[in-house]
Amino acid sequence: MRKSFTHLMLLAGLSLSFGAQAIAINGKLDDWGVKKNAGAAGWIPHQGIEHTIEDQTGNANTYLNPGWGGQAYDAEALYAVIQGNHLFIALATGHNPNTRQDPGRNSYGAGDFAIDFGKDGIYELAINIRHVNASGVKADFGVEGGVYENPVWALGLFEETDTDYPINKTKRPAYLTGGEKIGDAVLAYTTVGEAGYGKYAGDLHYFYEMKVDLDLLTLAGWDNNNFNIHWTMNCGNDSIWVDPPPGVPEPATLALLPLGLLGLMAMRRRGSS
Repeated sequence: MRKSFTHLMLLAGLSLSFGAQAIAINGKLDDWGVKKNAGAAGWIPHQGIEHTIEDQTGNANTYLNPGWGGQAYDAEALYAVIQGNHLFIALATGHNPNTRQDPGRNSYGAGDFAIDFGKDGIYELAINIRHVNASGVKADFGVEGGVYENPVWALGLFEETDTDYPINKTKRPAYLTGGEKIGDAVLAYTTVGEAGYGKYAGDLHYFYEMKVDLDLLTLAGWDNNNFNIHWTMNCGNDSIWVDPPPGVPEPATLALLPLGLLGLMAMRRRGSS
């Protein structure tokens, strides 16, 4: 019985120290802790995942920030976590990734993900989401899922007058028009809207997931300091930011590691006696 108890201590210590749930890049956010049919609280992810939640529509005429557009242009929740040597990003939005880029018809496509090292308002890295043009062809710059340094940004339509970002820039970065490709992210997204999420369960939602090797961030100039991740659609009607936490075990997890090590030592002593 003692041996069994010690073995359980060992498993508890090691599994909790290294047991953050693996994230599968498949366009589903259940492994992030996002729950369907759970109301507003369903957006809250697993502990240790940084998140920004802005579920704010339920009405087609809702003002977002800084533009209008309602659910079709709502950036609802953005998540980020570092696990091992990878940065994981997830987005929930009311904006269909297949929305065409056709400003003449007041239609604006999906924007690209922008990363700001140092949180100074300069976005040094981009993850490309190729939007669909007015003819229904993905014909803008770059490779879908491509990671680009020295990005050249097309900007949203709105002057930035709100205070939700610490550095006031004239307009927000929306999508890439140039840059140097340094690698690829693992990328998945959904193009069929799904109801049942958040405060307004009747709203349709679309999800992005991606995994980026941290070596690509380093190559683009990241020095292991804080950074922001930003996303908006090409018009900039609604923007969302998140600041990823460090990729280290949580304090409670670290506290359990000695239990596992003690269990291992006890088992070794029993085996040698």
